[in-house]
Amino acid sequence: MKKMLFVALCLMLLPLQANAQARFGFGLRVGASGYTDDVFGEGVKTHVGFIGSGNLLLLVNEWFLVGLAAEGDLHQLKLEATNDDLARLSSVSLIPFVELRGPSHTYLFLGVGCNLNYSRADSALDALGYGTAVKLEMNDTIAFKGGAGWDLFVNDHLAVNIEVGWKYNKGGAYLLMPADGGTTKIKLKNGFDASVVTGLCGLRYYF
Repeated sequence: MKKMLFVALCLMLLPLQANAQARFGFGLRVGASGYTDDVFGEGVKTHVGFIGSGNLLLLVNEWFLVGLAAEGDLHQLKLEATNDDLARLSSVSLIPFVELRGPSHTYLFLGVGCNLNYSRADSALDALGYGTAVKLEMNDTIAFKGGAGWDLFVNDHLAVNIEVGWKYNKGGAYLLMPADGGTTKIKLKNGFDASVVTGLCGLRYYF
């Protein structure tokens, strides 16, 4: 996965040789994200979460942009039956991407990278009989993200950015349970599906 990111970053720099007028930029955005599935299956309730995103940008010309996104989203899971907190899930995604830009600075984008997934189990695991010492572990996964957006330029350098997208994040999950002075790792049958729909708004600056 690290090799894939390195190759993608190298490819992002190639347009510099072909276009001396390319413009660097950066972006900072915040917004909301919502899971598109039940994450761990039926019986688990999810809420709209927070997402923040930072971007490094290379505007090759008016029709093409390449960049690197680092974004993190945070969600709370609850048990449907009791409304008890089940776990807090967070993902940090590193995604090289390309934008195909059209009229009025609208664009379509697509990126491939990695999701680094983290979790913290809450009191509901104790209520289910697992005990408070149980931990929830989620695999890191490949990230695919696509969507559409719009740069609304305030002047030659600063733009208000609005973007909607979908990000794939699906993999294996495990319960880590203390046993005989050690830890027993139990694989969850269906793993997890933390794919999200995202909505972001913020600023981009082009030098």
